Amino acid sequence: MEILKCENVQKIYGFSGNMVTALDGIDLSVNKGEFAAIMGASGSGKSTLLHIIGSVDTMTSGKVIVDGIDISQLTPDKAAIFRRRKVGLVYQFYNLIPALTVRKNILMPLLLDKKKPDQKYFDEIVSSLGIDEKLDCLPYQLSGGQQQRAAIARSLIYRPALLLADEPTGNLDRKTGEEIVNLLKQANRNFNQTILLVTHDERVAAEADRIITIEDGRIISDRKRG
Repeated sequence: MEILKCENVQKIYGFSGNMVTALDGIDLSVNKGEFAAIMGASGSGKSTLLHIIGSVDTMTSGKVIVDGIDISQLTPDKAAIFRRRKVGLVYQFYNLIPALTVRKNILMPLLLDKKKPDQKYFDEIVSSLGIDEKLDCLPYQLSGGQQQRAAIARSLIYRPALLLADEPTGNLDRKTGEEIVNLLKQANRNFNQTILLVTHDERVAAEADRIITIEDGRIISDRKRG
């Protein structure tokens, strides 16, 4: 089942005489349950593509459909709702709310919609991520790896169509980074979670089932491991 489709996606910054093409005709399809890595050097366009798919940024032209929704047609308010309900976002920096406990940070997407969590699912997520004993802590009381685990839990709580991870290991030491990638793989296996992970690290990309390489705003290779 196709969960993501990009058709001729272009992103141009600037104006006439001073334009920069960040994405130059991206065509991409991702099926439900895939774990794909998007690789490329700094400035290749990989993070721009991820932000467009997550409706954090807008495209200049083209079409992106996520779980049947054409995000180019969304108003800013509807795009915000789309991000909350359909997309889980994990960044290099954890973006946890400092004044809220880990529990409330994880539940925030549901709380904003005044929805009650599925307690069994919540317990399963925090247990599998190894933060079930940290739920009443504030973010500053956690290590960097634990904060990233909380961010992953928050991204999963709404059972999103896509989990988008932008350099999620970039702010962590190698050992902790490997643990985070293994947890993403676990989420992919245990919850059939579709994941797109952006990285410049070949070792991280090698853990995905599919590696998409971007150069100068274009996909130059797309291969499945094994």
